[in-house]
Amino acid sequence: MTHELQLRSDYWYDDGSIIIIVEETAFRVHKSILSQHSDVFADLFTIPEPAARESESLEGCSVVHLQDDLHDFTQVIKAIYKPFYFDELPQNADLRKLLGFISGILKISTKYNLTRIRQKCIDILQGKFPTTLSGCEELVSSGYQYNATTVVSAIPLARETNVPEILPWAFYISTNIDTDTLLADPVLSWRDKALCLAGKSQLWERQKEDTHKFLFEFARPSDCRHMCSLRLPQMTWKHIEDLRKRPHPLHEYDDWDSLGLCHVCLQRVQDQHAKGREKVWNALPKIFHLGTWEEIRKEQNR
Repeated sequence: MTHELQLRSDYWYDDGSIIIIVEETAFRVHKSILSQHSDVFADLFTIPEPAARESESLEGCSVVHLQDDLHDFTQVIKAIYKPFYFDELPQNADLRKLLGFISGILKISTKYNLTRIRQKCIDILQGKFPTTLSGCEELVSSGYQYNATTVVSAIPLARETNVPEILPWAFYISTNIDTDTLLADPVLSWRDKALCLAGKSQLWERQKEDTHKFLFEFARPSDCRHMCSLRLPQMTWKHIEDLRKRPHPLHEYDDWDSLGLCHVCLQRVQDQHAKGREKVWNALPKIFHLGTWEEIRKEQNR
């Protein structure tokens, strides 16, 4: 069956061997190239001969209709045909621009199993949503700024495209959004809003008990000879309330001189702080009911 000519996309190659139509826009591309990138496309293009004779055709090429978003599909075709397409994303791009650039590509590459392109998207995401404590420290020290409404949009994207490794940090950052704004957010599901709020409460407890306990409750060790417990500055109620509203147990404390502790006590609290941060990082997925780091890595790579 011959198909009438559709609106041509910018990706119309005269030597193309397949025509893909998305939202009434036609792409004349190469089966061989798409098949190299995707086993799904390879299977799609392997049509038995009788079925091929009965299928639609346009200018001598078989026609395939895909139910995808035109913009997203166009971005994937660009990524396939332009080897350095990802270089067009500036290194200093803010999160809104970064997500706008890769979201559609990630969705389509996940759907059609374009493994190389999908992994490139994941690598870019993990640059802003670390999956290790050292990566977290590097990102925080860089001074990278997150926009609250943009951060939350990464959560449904990760769930839709099976990239759970970025979820712990995405939820962690989202807990800094005030409650009213979080509840009014149109992007997050109610389940994920509940996880944010419950996670915020747990992070606050972790900050008091595991990572920054010395600021709230300092027990002078028996080998201290300088009455250090009397030297610690007292936190104001306002400071405590600010921390409760925006807990940040992974914050690496660095104002050690202000504590006025002796060498023995300082070493003790620094060790406690380092171990506490590692403990919180390892528990981060469980805090948001995501399983363990090992489990979510297996889920992402299955």
